[in-house]
Amino acid sequence: MFAKIYAKLASLSLGIWLMAGVIVLLAIGSFSGGGAESSSINDMALFAWLKGAPLAWSWWLWLTMAFLAVLVVNTLLCSIESLRGKFGRTNFLSLIAPQVMHAGFLFIVLAHLFSAYGGLKGIIQVNDGQIIGFPDGTGVAVTNIRGEQGAMGMLTDYRAEIRDNSGNAIGGISPNHPFFYKEFGLYIKDVQLFPQRIALIEIHREPGAGFALAGALLFTVGNLVLLATRRGR
Repeated sequence: MFAKIYAKLASLSLGIWLMAGVIVLLAIGSFSGGGAESSSINDMALFAWLKGAPLAWSWWLWLTMAFLAVLVVNTLLCSIESLRGKFGRTNFLSLIAPQVMHAGFLFIVLAHLFSAYGGLKGIIQVNDGQIIGFPDGTGVAVTNIRGEQGAMGMLTDYRAEIRDNSGNAIGGISPNHPFFYKEFGLYIKDVQLFPQRIALIEIHREPGAGFALAGALLFTVGNLVLLATRRGR
């Protein structure tokens, strides 16, 4: 009984069916009304949203996570079986490249898990010189909010300076150029210059960002090595 369950969990066909299932569920979620009707899914950590979302809106996400959990087990067992079956029968690069890709996938899943649990996303409006406080008691001030207006009077560019508690300039912030303070990212979304200078700042915390980067690099390296070894053959 255990051997049959293990064989099914370690099978490549199961992995393919699980990936297909994840794609279908994500497509359903993208085009269904659940996420769209509750736009807050984009404004908070995933697990926080799931805790308060009705099942009618979130069922596809729960199923997706269940599929991914089984896919993680399938990936681990596939790697074990691959190493057991090919060890000593092929060269090192051909043996290890698929496992590096598997490790990359697992790191990416772990990254999303961390961000889903401990991530943060919020938007605040700050006046010029106002301090944004952080949980550790420190803070940064958003100063020198400015922008450039085009011929039609619309803002074509805007930016601000970031200063520490002592008033020292420690960086700048502009569209597509966020400022990172410890584990938080600050993004400027819009500014108002009159009657007073105000900036709309989006604050992110992504605990899984490092794991996601590591996973992407591992997956890419494993892919390139695998393609190189197969091309050589």
